[in-house]
Amino acid sequence: MTAMGGPGETRDTEHAPAEPAVAGGSGEDDGSPLRSLILGLLLGATIAALVCGLVIGRPALWGPGAGVTALFLLAGTGVFERRTDKPVVERRKALAMIESRRATSTGESADIPVAFDLTVAPDERPAYRVNTDETINLVDIPDYKVRGIVVVEYRVDKPWEVALVAEPDAEWSRRRAEAVLDSAPESSREKDTAQKVGLGCLMAFFGLLAGAAVIVVLFRGDLFKDDGADSGAHPAPSVSASSDATSDSSSTTTTVTDSITTADVSGSILTGGLLRTTANSMVTAGAPTAIRLTISEHRMTARGTTPAEWTADRLPVPLSTLPYEKMPALVREARTTLHVNGAGDWQIDVTRDAKTKAVRIVVTVRDGNGDATLTADETGRVTHRDPRS
Repeated sequence: MTAMGGPGETRDTEHAPAEPAVAGGSGEDDGSPLRSLILGLLLGATIAALVCGLVIGRPALWGPGAGVTALFLLAGTGVFERRTDKPVVERRKALAMIESRRATSTGESADIPVAFDLTVAPDERPAYRVNTDETINLVDIPDYKVRGIVVVEYRVDKPWEVALVAEPDAEWSRRRAEAVLDSAPESSREKDTAQKVGLGCLMAFFGLLAGAAVIVVLFRGDLFKDDGADSGAHPAPSVSASSDATSDSSSTTTTVTDSITTADVSGSILTGGLLRTTANSMVTAGAPTAIRLTISEHRMTARGTTPAEWTADRLPVPLSTLPYEKMPALVREARTTLHVNGAGDWQIDVTRDAKTKAVRIVVTVRDGNGDATLTADETGRVTHRDPRS
């Protein structure tokens, strides 16, 4: 296979240390709309407090407002400063599945640009979707089949920068031949954070208006006095928020009872990215961690979700970090390699080992003649098989 402009220009850091390659962390939060909204709210509120304090003659209001506004202005002088030294770019290899491919142009040349939609499954983080463009020779197009497995390189600090590896080494070639991946949900798609800058500016503008409006509403009695108005203090309006523990998304119903959170799925939980979607609904319902996570065909159950139940021998597992995209392949492998009836029941149990504290994913398959188990680590790599004899 030939992939133009690909891995030949990068260095392999597959076995490099896991420390971040860029000082100061990833740039993924640059231009964050939420951060822009919060900064806009604070700046709008402080400017409005300064103006309102001057209008109604309250030094206790305009004094702090002026101070915070000045602080914002001083801090803003360094907002657009950037590092002049070039950080070391760390790239790592990973397996990926081709969700779709499309030639973006045609011509007389034998090399044509092709747009790929990929599910990338790194070893050290959850799988994600990404779009990438490659120049592929017409002769090699059949090698890139939809739902085919390829080896890619991605930037650790910018995971949306992905390049196909045309000629992987023997180890990665073996992993590619044996791999079976499940599609990552659309919600996991990685995009260039530069696209968020425009939205961040818009959110900052709305935050500025909203912050100013809050201050004006709180002191509207002093700002807009009339002769018939009550001179007493005007209490600030109260806002109450409530959350419903039951959500319905993609035919998933999540319920919370004491320290047990259960999500029921109408279809098979192994299909359509429902594993991660279901886990996300449980996190939203207030169960981000659990001592034990149990998964069956139509249900996901988290037990021991409250800190009161955690002990040194029973530590919790973060639900959002588990390799859900690799679990369907683990179930298929357990059904086909452990000498049980492939149509039998299955169950996945996720806990921490009492001695090593490492996350263990145990897949149990059973039929009328007994059980067999397959054990994997927190990245989805199989570490032990216990077939039925």
